[in-house]
Amino acid sequence: MSDAADVPVPAASVLYRPDALVLEALLSAVAQRGRRLFLFVNGPIEATIERLIRALPNAHIERSAENVGLGAGLNAVAASAERESFSHLVLFDQDSAPDENLCEALTRRFEALDRAPRPLAALGARLAPPAEGGFLPIRYWRRRATAGLPNGAVDFLPTSGSLISLAAWRRVGPFRADYFIGGIDVEWGYRCWASGLASVVADDIVMAHRWGHEGGGEPQILRQDDTRLYYYLRNAADGLRLSHMPARWKARQIATLAVQLPLLLASRRFSGRTIGLIRRALGDGWGGRLGRAPDDLDLPGANVAPRR
Repeated sequence: MSDAADVPVPAASVLYRPDALVLEALLSAVAQRGRRLFLFVNGPIEATIERLIRALPNAHIERSAENVGLGAGLNAVAASAERESFSHLVLFDQDSAPDENLCEALTRRFEALDRAPRPLAALGARLAPPAEGGFLPIRYWRRRATAGLPNGAVDFLPTSGSLISLAAWRRVGPFRADYFIGGIDVEWGYRCWASGLASVVADDIVMAHRWGHEGGGEPQILRQDDTRLYYYLRNAADGLRLSHMPARWKARQIATLAVQLPLLLASRRFSGRTIGLIRRALGDGWGGRLGRAPDDLDLPGANVAPRR
């Protein structure tokens, strides 16, 4: 990894209809000391956003005419950074709110922890909801401390605020573009552990993060629109088929769905549309029918990647 006092580790984000003010704050925070930025523009953007990113002096910008999903965008920025001979990359959601020192803090911590017998695939800041908006906190699935395992080891990390090793990305394989959005970070995290690589959260390096949608205390499953529900349920069902997803994750996922689905159905008065959506999502996931949501679902914005 480049030393923090030498060439800064680059940063990257996938942009889909971002808020101009929030994105400007993110880019201002990370574009310090000539840091290289890798941006993937995932579909059409507003003129204000176009002017903002074009004015960046050290940005590599890739584009897709239509939304191809978060996984494809993450793979695009990782591949671009690798082609420019960078060894690591810090990933951010387009609405992440890091301070200007976060990338350097992650770089120093990664260098301190990246050693045998469990080299790091990723090191993430601890994500905390902002004070306003009623966003829910993210729960980390922590691993029991054992010999050779760094403190803060977790089963997987949210991609936002995570510094990833590009050698690990190449070794483990790309993010699941066919998941489109939802569960991409979970599946990749378990694939890393199966390949002998660790994921660690740095509890003392904190970044404000808006997870999901604003709300007034209701569970996240009740805050999602039909599009996000489809991807969440479908990709969870697909995960149950995968050999590298551990039995304890599968048991917990089934138990979680057993609680979530009755809540969802009750909140929607057991509507036929919701029942059909659940059946289709679980059936598509179990059958391995992935990619963009099928057009015949007739979901509003079905091929739109909602904010994480």
